[in-house]
Amino acid sequence: MKLKKRLLIGFAGALAGVSMLWTGAASAAVPAPTKRYDGVKVTAALHSGTFVRQWTRFLPRIKELFGIDLELIGIPVNELYDKEILELATGTGAYDLVMFNPAWMGDYVDFLVPLDDFMNKWDPAWEDIHEGFRVWENTYEGKRYTLTMDGDVILLYYRKDLFESPKEMAAFKAKYGYELGPPETWDQVLDIAAFFRRDTDGDGTIDMWGYADQPKRGRSFYWYLLRYAAYLSPDPHYFDPKTMKPLINTADAVAALENYKKAVDLGPPGVLGWEWDELYNSFLQGKLAMIVHWPDEGKNTRVLRKNVPSAEMGFGLPPGVRKGGKLYRRTMTFGGWIVGVTKDSKNAEAAYIALSYMLSPEVSTLLVLTPGGGMDFFRKTHFTSPVAAQIAPKAYLETYNQVIGLIFPELRIPGGFEYYDTLDIAVQRALAGQVSPKEALDEAARKWEEITKRFGRDKQRAKYRAAMGLK
Repeated sequence: MKLKKRLLIGFAGALAGVSMLWTGAASAAVPAPTKRYDGVKVTAALHSGTFVRQWTRFLPRIKELFGIDLELIGIPVNELYDKEILELATGTGAYDLVMFNPAWMGDYVDFLVPLDDFMNKWDPAWEDIHEGFRVWENTYEGKRYTLTMDGDVILLYYRKDLFESPKEMAAFKAKYGYELGPPETWDQVLDIAAFFRRDTDGDGTIDMWGYADQPKRGRSFYWYLLRYAAYLSPDPHYFDPKTMKPLINTADAVAALENYKKAVDLGPPGVLGWEWDELYNSFLQGKLAMIVHWPDEGKNTRVLRKNVPSAEMGFGLPPGVRKGGKLYRRTMTFGGWIVGVTKDSKNAEAAYIALSYMLSPEVSTLLVLTPGGGMDFFRKTHFTSPVAAQIAPKAYLETYNQVIGLIFPELRIPGGFEYYDTLDIAVQRALAGQVSPKEALDEAARKWEEITKRFGRDKQRAKYRAAMGLK
């Protein structure tokens, strides 16, 4: 009863803090345009659902401040790329602002307006955006094209109460010969996955698992690339930067997929069909001892405690690979979301003004701290907000902040969506046991070669080197 009361009091305090932020956001500091935009309509294409709901609350304020009529078009996430790229490629000018995955940057960049001139006039608090997002999401070929709206990276979450249990620690060390703790390597993930895979109620059926991924078709490749980036360290690349030959079927790349396959085999029944909801909910319901996932869980520690009163959530860096005595850890944005101004927009300046207001430190802090808001921290000031400390544990905020420095970038070249989709199909076949990891990645590498040849090897090499920050 006391625990429940503390949780309710803490949650009420956090909600009160968010409420105060909502009030403050109404008078948030805003860019200072030289004119109003009365009667100007700006249309934004957004991932449907939460993002549209969040932005809708600010439409009256944007109208009041700038005279801009901001119209929001919600598009289901699985249709977003196709619908946006069709409008962009045909030059319809239907959208002034487009929200998209950083991995699509290579396909979108020719249809976007560089924002440097706007930013030089009306600073969007550029330096407050974490460097990892500024470099690997917003900047392309030396120009600034987008603003981050969702600071996705991947963290490790684990059941601290289990990992620090003397009984569990003794049993684990007796079996594996080393101390139980947050896994440093992907090989250790497999040990922990096997150790906590058990029947907790004695009915003869496994009902708890040590670890699970999110390998449903469409995003399965991300959990592969998270391993891949570590296995190919210290200098991971998708392609050889000199020849543009794919590296996804090298020995280290195959080892990464073999690890992924073993983890899936140790996971829950039907895990190959798991998407965000299944993994997120299973961990918060106490059915998994650990996961690697987006930042959302850290803002919902109370949910785990409510479902499992004895549970305590721990936070860590993603697992890595040890080479030559050094541990290499990597994270990825696993998508994330960025927004740019379209080249065919008839009101590009007004579009930028509306965008920079929505993603300003004051307004975005509110959006990332709203429970279930769908947006995660991307500004330095998000981490130092007094309300953040009420909503999320200090250890989570410190870990999250640190993880951003480990970003391995998305494949931001023309055809990025196609390269990823081809890889996803291959990874799925290997995880399902239809082909070996080596066979799957050899086939993916052949497909990648075909895509590269179609776009032009020299062009792709130049784009790739620029996207990866190479001279």
